[in-house]
Amino acid sequence: MTNQRHDRRAARNPAANQHESPLKTRSNNGAAADRKSLQLCRQVEQTLCLVLSGECNDEVLQSLLVESVVPAPNASQLLVTVRQTTVDEPVSTLEILERLAEFEGQLRFAVASAITRKRAPKLLFQVL
Repeated sequence: MTNQRHDRRAARNPAANQHESPLKTRSNNGAAADRKSLQLCRQVEQTLCLVLSGECNDEVLQSLLVESVVPAPNASQLLVTVRQTTVDEPVSTLEILERLAEFEGQLRFAVASAITRKRAPKLLFQVL
């Protein structure tokens, strides 16, 4: 009898045929990200905004704004998209990525301190 109920629901709602949890959403890269992954991304975004805005003593990094943080492909690795806010003296994308690579350990440590996870996610950076 339960199969008949399921079949009737599926007939009324074609989306019910998909085996996706209602808590799942699609991120920019098209991969399914569950609620916990999205929560982690928000925490990482907030932490990186704070660290980049003043805790690091690098003018180039202080001029960056975190646009988004998404799982890439899952929560063990996150894609952080940043853009430069000051246009007075534009810095090359290569130089920004080099500075981020220099501070990657400090950034990851700050993220690890802010989240409650066994392992801190690896951070990948993309500059707009």
